[in-house]
Amino acid sequence: MEQNIQKIVEAAQESIAAAERCGIRETEPINKLAEKLGRLAGFYPAPNFAVEVCCKAFLEATRQSREEKRSHTDIARIGKVAYCNVLPRLSDHDGISDFIACVVHGMAVEAIPSSEGTRLLYGAQLAFSVLPAPKRHKMRTKKPQNSTNNPPATPTPSIT
Repeated sequence: MEQNIQKIVEAAQESIAAAERCGIRETEPINKLAEKLGRLAGFYPAPNFAVEVCCKAFLEATRQSREEKRSHTDIARIGKVAYCNVLPRLSDHDGISDFIACVVHGMAVEAIPSSEGTRLLYGAQLAFSVLPAPKRHKMRTKKPQNSTNNPPATPTPSIT
């Protein structure tokens, strides 16, 4: 069963990558699909497909570099470049969230040096700050009406 779920996850990842290559970036349904697949597979947290894509690019680039017998320095540099080349675009809230997740994960697994990761995270913060504010629903509350029929809230002292 675990193999079947892995095949489903891989097929979903391929479909998402194909949709993104065509310019389709509907991340809300993707995130819901990821959550459902995660629950079915029995692992937590649910996978973040953006992080998975970055990791896959890193692993493929480093594997290929090792096969070519490159130096450890070159392997690390090539892996970092591959990881960064597939970072999500900073175009909307979901893209920025995925970008941050990828950068933080990249820093955690040392695919991105912390000094460079800090600069990338600052860029994400700037991108987020220029997004339009989300529309918020105004809560309707009844305002007390001041009328002559209503007694004052506190009694007025009388001087006698």
